[in-house]
Amino acid sequence: MKNKAMLLKQIFASACAIMLLFLLGSCKKESFNSGATKEFILQSATNGASYQIKVGLPSNYNPVVEKYATIYVLDGDEIFDFVANKCQQISNDLGVKNVLVVGIGCGQDRSLDYTPTKINSISGCAPQFLHFIETQLIPKIEQDYKVDTARASRVILGHSYGGLFGGYAFSIHNKLFGNYILLSPSFWFDDLVALRQEKDNRNDNKTRKQLVFMGIGEAENAGRMQAPFEAFYQALQKNYFDIKLEKNRERNLDHLGSRNPNIEKGLHFYFQNR
Repeated sequence: MKNKAMLLKQIFASACAIMLLFLLGSCKKESFNSGATKEFILQSATNGASYQIKVGLPSNYNPVVEKYATIYVLDGDEIFDFVANKCQQISNDLGVKNVLVVGIGCGQDRSLDYTPTKINSISGCAPQFLHFIETQLIPKIEQDYKVDTARASRVILGHSYGGLFGGYAFSIHNKLFGNYILLSPSFWFDDLVALRQEKDNRNDNKTRKQLVFMGIGEAENAGRMQAPFEAFYQALQKNYFDIKLEKNRERNLDHLGSRNPNIEKGLHFYFQNR
């Protein structure tokens, strides 16, 4: 009986070890494997926070003969590698020039940096964060990597609060980026302030050329997420004269589950229409 108990313990321990190895393997973070990655820290002169920046260079990167577009990726510490790999894959599949991918890590609480208005102690610093991107990050990238400096060659990609920030950049400072990939944007924030900001700045923005992809999960909350998502999309569709616009709802997927599929579809839309 004693030997049987010991055998059962050994079997249980072995099963636990196998399960642990499986879980560790499934949680392994993706890494950019096609081109070189450069990393540096950039401190904001506006808020004092230090941001970890990753730059994914296309394979065969050669700024002497090519001018590259640039995709600025919010929550870069989480999704930079996935975006960079997908850009390389899609550009190869379509036979078009790749881009530089710039991942922006979180220098302070993302709820501070990505939200446009102050409703509590951890919100409302989007103006300072956008100023940092415009006056420090973009000039450094354009100088150090010799990328295309035209508005039409800059893309911003964000998910959730990052999508909200992308919508804020679209409405408030539309001259900075010509392309927007807005994924599950938190347009419910502060009583739909994103919709008011779009409307307030529409006359200044509606005649500019722009590309906008909006993606969401079909299983995301209908009132909180879907309604403002659709309202923002309809405002762009009805009022903007020179826009390439697409929306996608991932079937049966929720807020997080829809992120990567919508990143891929948004990048496809960008590469096909830029």
